[in-house]
Amino acid sequence: MKNIIATIGLALWGVPVMAQSSLGIQGLDVRLSMIEDEGGEMQSDVLARLDVAVTDYHGLQGDVAFADTDQGLIGQLAAHFYMTPNPSQKYGVFAALSDVDGRTMTWGSLGVEGMIALSENLTFEGRTGLGVADVDSLDYIFADLAVAYAAFDGLDFETALTLTEIDETAFRAISYDGSFTARFSPKGTPWGVFAQVSHSGLSGRESVAGATRLGLGITISLGQSGGVAPKTRPFRTVDPVAPLVRRDLW
Repeated sequence: MKNIIATIGLALWGVPVMAQSSLGIQGLDVRLSMIEDEGGEMQSDVLARLDVAVTDYHGLQGDVAFADTDQGLIGQLAAHFYMTPNPSQKYGVFAALSDVDGRTMTWGSLGVEGMIALSENLTFEGRTGLGVADVDSLDYIFADLAVAYAAFDGLDFETALTLTEIDETAFRAISYDGSFTARFSPKGTPWGVFAQVSHSGLSGRESVAGATRLGLGITISLGQSGGVAPKTRPFRTVDPVAPLVRRDLW
């Protein structure tokens, strides 16, 4: 994990230069955090999201995420191809591929997503999709909803809920993962801090009691990235299977 953080840190130095080129890079959002997981252990997470303009109204967001867990390091790559018809709306399609270190387990997701500003300070985001894992050909469908609110310049809040349904002979349940995040970034600076609390569990035939995670971290937002406005706010990076893997339920 230390090598991963160092690599991302070095990449940050090159972003201001690349942004001035013809590559169309609009912004970069990086989050580094320490999480107290369900078992009370401290784990580290890294997330980087790069936004590139394809045309005046189309863009591509790429995500790279790594999360330490007791079951191994979970890595994820994701791509979002989207359209922004106006500054208050953004919608598109996404694809993601995840893997856990130390296990022969890979899973991927496909779906559609959108973001709309309900007011100057309030934005709603949603997505739905399906996925499959290469373990026993297990498949799943999921939905993710989030609301972001800017209290004032530099301070915003996000509440989100991800629901995942697995309906197989060997495993049948609905996974839920809800979170609340507060982020503060001093006006005019790319740096910020955030705190997050999340709660996940299973309901249905494979019901499992919920567990809570607490996290603290720093954010780095370069270029046109950040805030709650759809034009500059990155799409959420969602992994519907990760809560099950973290607790060794799948």
